[in-house]
Amino acid sequence: MPLDFSDLTGKKKTTEVPKHIQEKANLVNSVNKEGFYSPDKTPEEKETKPSSMGYPVQQTPAGDELLQLFPTPLLICPYPVDYSKELEWIRNSECRRDNRGNDEGNGVVHYNRQSEDTFVLDRPELANIRAFIEAKLHQYVTQIFASTDKMVITQSWLNKSKKGESHHEHVHPNSIVSGVWYPQIHEQLPPIQFRSKNQRDVSLQTEKYNTFNSATFMLPMKKGELIIFPSNLTHSVPANQSEEERISLSFNTWPKGNMGDEKSLTYLPLDRCV
Repeated sequence: MPLDFSDLTGKKKTTEVPKHIQEKANLVNSVNKEGFYSPDKTPEEKETKPSSMGYPVQQTPAGDELLQLFPTPLLICPYPVDYSKELEWIRNSECRRDNRGNDEGNGVVHYNRQSEDTFVLDRPELANIRAFIEAKLHQYVTQIFASTDKMVITQSWLNKSKKGESHHEHVHPNSIVSGVWYPQIHEQLPPIQFRSKNQRDVSLQTEKYNTFNSATFMLPMKKGELIIFPSNLTHSVPANQSEEERISLSFNTWPKGNMGDEKSLTYLPLDRCV
């Protein structure tokens, strides 16, 4: 039976409790640290509408305000409980034997191997992992994008990189929000690398890199961490130089039901497209 991660969505299941027991319970801070559940179990009624986050503003030494327009949200979430059984199943899952790219002058490039199953989060062995991802996906969409859309995981697959294997630069088409969970990784294994969409053909000479002048960003991941980001954010993984295999689980999403708004002329009646 999947773990209940209701805590992480900000909404908890409610049950009728006798008054005298409830009064005693109020005296104790009883928080289920492992509690989370999938958005399909989230109560339909909405107490408050999600509020959008403001733009980050930084005060300069001269007293001016530096505003970061249109930042890219990337959420990093540690997995809160042990997943030894899930990791064993993942390690034993079959992947493609070899994934060779083109010869770039230094020999044939070896890309990471993907699982034969491209719907791994539908497997009962990964029910707890799916519940955790869905809860964090719900948080990302409602609290960061201030959206009422319910996101559905469409495809999910494993990536395995042994020594010498890399992952080419790419985006995730036909998806709104994507993510990667890292069951087997550490700081010595290759980080994920993101490329800015605002990179120019002509660049200024810089003394040091920051969020405004960098073309790429290397993000080292820790074991059990999940990252969620817009699907059109370009990313890649350098070649693994370690003897240890690097394993990740990627997924794509799409909103459930119809999209957009009739009044703003952005309505997309998906039920008419089937």
